[in-house]
Amino acid sequence: MTGGLDIAASWAGIETALFCEIEPYACEILKRRWPDVPIHNDVRTLDGRDWPVDIVHGGFPCQDLSVAGKQAGLSGERSGLWFEMLRIISESRPRWVVAENVRGAVNLALDTVCSGLESEGYEVWPFLLPASAFGAPHQRERLFVVGVRADVANTGCKLRQGAFIPEADGMETAEQDADFAERSGSGSLWPTPCSRGDTPGGPVGLGGGARSKQKLDDNVGVEMRKKLCSGQLNPDWVECLMGYPLGWTDVDCAEPEPWPGWPALMGEKLWTTPNATDYRESDGGMRPSRIATGRTTEYLYRDVHRTTSDQYPYEPPRTVTGCKNRAKRLKCLGNAVVPQQAYPIFRAIAEMEAMTP
Repeated sequence: MTGGLDIAASWAGIETALFCEIEPYACEILKRRWPDVPIHNDVRTLDGRDWPVDIVHGGFPCQDLSVAGKQAGLSGERSGLWFEMLRIISESRPRWVVAENVRGAVNLALDTVCSGLESEGYEVWPFLLPASAFGAPHQRERLFVVGVRADVANTGCKLRQGAFIPEADGMETAEQDADFAERSGSGSLWPTPCSRGDTPGGPVGLGGGARSKQKLDDNVGVEMRKKLCSGQLNPDWVECLMGYPLGWTDVDCAEPEPWPGWPALMGEKLWTTPNATDYRESDGGMRPSRIATGRTTEYLYRDVHRTTSDQYPYEPPRTVTGCKNRAKRLKCLGNAVVPQQAYPIFRAIAEMEAMTP
């Protein structure tokens, strides 16, 4: 957990009362960004009766639901922790529930999650939202299951047409949001990023198309490969792609820089799923780099054969050398939620709560 859902909730004016997180480095990030919010380190021992909050939200573990895993479903040891989240919901009786997971949960968990919430007296709506619909440079589809307690649902707010729309005069705002999402989500996805330049962490260009596993030609020398493939994937750049302030996952960073935005929101037309790879000279050149992220495992490639262009001026460097806690930061970001993706849900909840008598 990196606090992505909590960032989205804060944008909607919702305060976080408690975190539940077991990963040590993720806990360090949460302590750094929310020093006054307590952290419980094991969902299995958390008693919901001690925390009578209005919203329980979380991304229950996806390792048994992701296509990168064995897909054991909710019978798996990790994704099965959903039932602990459901127990906490039953104990605390929040007005709202927001559960997030990967797209694979649609087939492996959605029916069970919905039926569990319904059995606890909640009306339930699932949403499959791609981050690209909100201007992100990658698709990153995520399932959001939203539950509202039955007595709260009867106060006059409706959920319809796949979006939250308050009954009063919120229609105009909702239409404006939908129009913005449509405009910012149009275009092609970003081609494969590739490193180039003579300096470590130097300029990185955009490749010309889809992912490539192509190895460098044998006649390309080691020094040339080093020039083309200098540095490693920069966590700051991944934070930018994920919609986070730069330095958010760096526990040594006291004040992260404001999020610079995505290419689509900066008036650019080329934006998309990034891929990169680490250079390994011992393997004779290009080699797929497997990054285990906990929730997802991505194969990232850099294709040095493609025509490239300079990175956008507002981007942080796409590669870096000597980055402290780089692997830990990338793992946290692989597990992260794009805040802009979840924000409309929390905003709608806040608006409907404001309208409740």
